Amino acid sequence: MGQSEIMGGVSSGSSSRERGTTRYFSATGCVIEYSDRREVFVGGSLLGVFTPEDKAMRNMMIVVAARAQGVKQGKLAKAFGLSIKTIETVRARFEEGGVQAIVKPGGRERKLTPELVEQLGKLFDRGLTIDEAHKRIRKRVSRAVVGRAHKLWADAKRSREQQEQREKQEKSQQQTLENIEPVRSKMRRAVRKPPAKSTATEAEGKADRNDAELGLERAIARGGQRVQHLGTWIMLAMVQALMFYAYAEQIRTEVARTLAAKGKRFVSAAVLRVALDAAAVALVLGERCVEGVRRVGTASAATLLRHRQAVSPTWVRRVLGRFAEPGGDTLHMALATTLIGLDEQLYSDRLVFYVDNHMRPYTGKNTIRKGWRMQDKRARPGSSDYWVHDEDGRPVMRAYSPEHDSLVRWLRPIGETLRDALQDEQRPVLLVFDRAGAYAEAMMELRDAGFEFITYERKPYPKHPPSAFDHWIQIDDERYEFFEAPQKNLGKGRGRIRRIAVLSPEGQQFNIIGVSEAPAGQLIDMMLGRWARQENQFKHGAERWGLNQLDGRAVDPYPPDAIIPNPTRSRIDRALRLARAAEGEALRRLQRLAATDPKRHKLEQDVRRARAEQEQLETIRPHVPKHAPLKDTELAGKLVKHRKPYKLLLDTLRIALGNAEAELAARLAPHLPRGAEAKKTLKNLLVAPGHVQLNRRSVTLSLSPAGTARERLAFKALLEHLNTLPLSLPGDEKGLRLRFKIENR
Repeated sequence: MGQSEIMGGVSSGSSSRERGTTRYFSATGCVIEYSDRREVFVGGSLLGVFTPEDKAMRNMMIVVAARAQGVKQGKLAKAFGLSIKTIETVRARFEEGGVQAIVKPGGRERKLTPELVEQLGKLFDRGLTIDEAHKRIRKRVSRAVVGRAHKLWADAKRSREQQEQREKQEKSQQQTLENIEPVRSKMRRAVRKPPAKSTATEAEGKADRNDAELGLERAIARGGQRVQHLGTWIMLAMVQALMFYAYAEQIRTEVARTLAAKGKRFVSAAVLRVALDAAAVALVLGERCVEGVRRVGTASAATLLRHRQAVSPTWVRRVLGRFAEPGGDTLHMALATTLIGLDEQLYSDRLVFYVDNHMRPYTGKNTIRKGWRMQDKRARPGSSDYWVHDEDGRPVMRAYSPEHDSLVRWLRPIGETLRDALQDEQRPVLLVFDRAGAYAEAMMELRDAGFEFITYERKPYPKHPPSAFDHWIQIDDERYEFFEAPQKNLGKGRGRIRRIAVLSPEGQQFNIIGVSEAPAGQLIDMMLGRWARQENQFKHGAERWGLNQLDGRAVDPYPPDAIIPNPTRSRIDRALRLARAAEGEALRRLQRLAATDPKRHKLEQDVRRARAEQEQLETIRPHVPKHAPLKDTELAGKLVKHRKPYKLLLDTLRIALGNAEAELAARLAPHLPRGAEAKKTLKNLLVAPGHVQLNRRSVTLSLSPAGTARERLAFKALLEHLNTLPLSLPGDEKGLRLRFKIENR
């Protein structure tokens, strides 16, 4: 890459009006100076960026650049705008003490001793300003040193306050968990009426409840009997039957009681119910995020939400955000426990769960860690979620990792959570996951902890002749042959596990390994069904319910001591790959040219240039670590991570809606000519307008969905089934039964 390419690359990344001053310290190394930053290039690749005040990053760049080929110390000093003595000092400190010796503050900052920090901290605790504290010790240090001490004191104070706040939240969540235990004992009942609305605290007051919520009679009088999107009440009633609203109210009550003892108020039961209803309706309508609450604001919104008026997205976010901080985690685990309890009624021998990670890409302005996204075949900024689906592919729970942890780190914690929720040590829990978890240490831990599991075996493994496959299984229209192969040795004394060799219809062999007493054919069906039961659910969840939505935009700073991939090393590795590719391309073209071709001279120059760049980068590369503490990298003070509670609360609501949708689709599919399209057809029913009729014992919903004659007959059959269930609306104190029917055209 020539100098013109370097300048083109730099100018494209800087302001169109500002042109930097370039100073070379070698044939392909330079420092480009702008008004607010300095950019260092080696071999045509950006090595790093530092500001005039960032001496730590500047020193790192000096050490790395000094190791490039053909660098003169005098030119290096001139390029960085320093003296030769300063360059020598930086390199000497690096040789003696390594990276820490050049990134820690030097010069007058050494006067900021621990004793002085403690003394100044006491002055700041008494309320003194920087100038006032400096006057007390003026003869000892400069005001700048006192200012740095004040920054350290403020950071430490902020850290203590954040730690105290986290401890209070954890204590509140623990108290909530203890109080929710009586409710969990009843969770195996799939449908039940919600508990009577409690008067959680005196601080809520009747005025707040009256301002927020209307009874059905008053709501209908205000919004009318003809209601837009009335079909969404079906989903609200199904989510209510899954205990979602009951758990939310239980948690809200405990948090409100705790805050009331301190003289503080919390969201009322009515306010929380309306906010959850609005968010759920927006998701059912296909909006995928809380911003879709705007679509609920129709003329009949008062009836639909049982509220005086339509609500705004800002109001819903504020209410849900207040509830999510103390109650989001607890609500998520309570719903997961309910869903696991329902699975227990359906399967008698073992409970099967699919576990996999799902990377949510991020395109915002903040700097967050990158993770590998298989769909894009590259690393992208984002967050990794670890999802659990049951044997039917219904979502159960998820975990969150902004660090993009390996799947093997989450398998056992997820298994322990599932087993604790099951509350039955005799019932085996079988985990199904892909090759990302097929590592010997992780599989040994699962086996020793008493879990069953299956996964694909990683290559290489022995191939078997077709005559060895003496059993077969029919899956859909395909025939798979298999046999019990010799057990898999995990090595290093970890023992052996079961291995099943499978021959696909195309004649390709793959192995399934794991620990389970289930028949081999059943295990093969589970493993091959993972794609449809989990991978396709990721796609449906993202498109239908908005799993990839950012939801919450609030961020927290990354811990400065966290070990992260070094971005400088990543750039060097990428530049080295590009140089090698350039060399290979030039050699390939040379090979095809005649000895007398005039183009050979230019290609030979390209080969020499690419090899020179490689030599420079390979000289620098060993001295730049692959991983480093955040505080020692250029991302210090920039790297952040998104907060967990608000996003987790909305994902919990999505899980409840996804399970309700799956149950309704399963009931609807047998009545449709194309059962595989049940969820798509069901959406017409869930967004349908209708008419509300109220009496003393029930609420009758006459829906008018779009659809063909056969689809309307299928809707009628589904609604007849729902009429046999004791469904009611969330927050309905009278618990009136819902009755459904299809309006005649």
